[in-house]
Amino acid sequence: MNIKCLKFFKYCQTNLTNIALGAFTYNSSSYKVDYRLWQTSYFAVDGKNGLIDTTVLCSLTVPGFEPHWIGVDLGNLFNVVYTIVYAGTNKSSLPKWNDLNFFIVGVSNRSLDVHPPVRGTYDLCAQYPGVVVSKQVVQLNCSSTTPPARYVILQQPSNSTGYMSVCEWEIYGIPYGKHRTNLLLKKPAKNSSNSVIPCGPQSANLAVDGFHDTFPYNCHCGHTNDAPGGPNWFRFDMQADYFIDYIVLTSRAWEDPPSNNDAYARRLENFIIGLADTPLTPVRQTYPMCATWPGYVKVGVKVQMKCNANLPDYRYLIAQGGTGPFNSQFTICELEAYEAVDRMVYRKKYGNNFSNTLAKFVWKRQASVRLNGFQFNQLYVRSASECVSKSQQLGGCDSINFHPASKLCQFNSHINGYTSITADTNWSFYVMNYN
Repeated sequence: MNIKCLKFFKYCQTNLTNIALGAFTYNSSSYKVDYRLWQTSYFAVDGKNGLIDTTVLCSLTVPGFEPHWIGVDLGNLFNVVYTIVYAGTNKSSLPKWNDLNFFIVGVSNRSLDVHPPVRGTYDLCAQYPGVVVSKQVVQLNCSSTTPPARYVILQQPSNSTGYMSVCEWEIYGIPYGKHRTNLLLKKPAKNSSNSVIPCGPQSANLAVDGFHDTFPYNCHCGHTNDAPGGPNWFRFDMQADYFIDYIVLTSRAWEDPPSNNDAYARRLENFIIGLADTPLTPVRQTYPMCATWPGYVKVGVKVQMKCNANLPDYRYLIAQGGTGPFNSQFTICELEAYEAVDRMVYRKKYGNNFSNTLAKFVWKRQASVRLNGFQFNQLYVRSASECVSKSQQLGGCDSINFHPASKLCQFNSHINGYTSITADTNWSFYVMNYN
């Protein structure tokens, strides 16, 4: 038995599941079948290993884009115990062969989007000590010294000469530290309209199905069919009241870059996350705003956005497109929402009757900008910290403007959101988030 399982024997016997299933993935390259289908690393975590069904698609990298690797974002920290690799076959249309011989499994806590894997720069889980043949199933136990990590990497050694075809990559591990729960996962969902493709309507439930597949034609993305400036909304029932700390959105990829790449990215421009007590039809600026994304979102990525911590707890979460000329057909390939860690801990300890003052907050500063038109009070103070303190004493303050030269402190109220902030080098703008 793996040494980590000897230490956590009871846990390994009862709770080990495949923590890679449906996770957000990265790859060094992917094979293009046609404009609707690329064999990305998603096919290594889709739950289909291809042992019985020969029509199952596998993750496939492309010769010429060395080094070959795929990576998985587990979303939380885990002590990885072991992994299972289901090898693919050779692709007749490619000039080389599937080469998983002596493959490496490593872990990292640096985002693979910002820091692609480079051999020798991440912690080693283990290296397979031999040749891997077509359709072979290989289990590899991690070293007991492998540190807890969020990202897991599968990479060829430096002397490999082929590409990588992986039909499934299962990862098994033990949670490390405090794990937050995705409040939207598989919860009831509705959207303003559905786009319909060959696999069926792209309904809102696909945006919270737990699969971070970025290609809509694989049928794991919610997709409205509204025109620019139209309703373009999703509404999710969390089935209880929660204080939202942050949300994570996975955007759709564009199937045939580079044409129309920018237009697809701008469909998510200035999207809004809101909250509500009742399941009413969302209308912009009539519901409390958690936050709005500043600008457009790149295609095929995962982004995180903090929520306004001044808001009370709510049951329904709303995602709605902006009103610009590109804001049509709002698409979400996965949406997640998380409660602040301290609130989560207090909720477990005290139930829903804990005090708001138990939570920890931080004021986030944006330099050289100012919010106009939402001030309900202002006064002169000695410092920015006193401005923050006064805002908490006043109550009803969603943000503050601070003028360092004159020490003027302005208090803003905008529970239903605001349109934009203005560039002004003489001011700073502060909003409150959970710590």
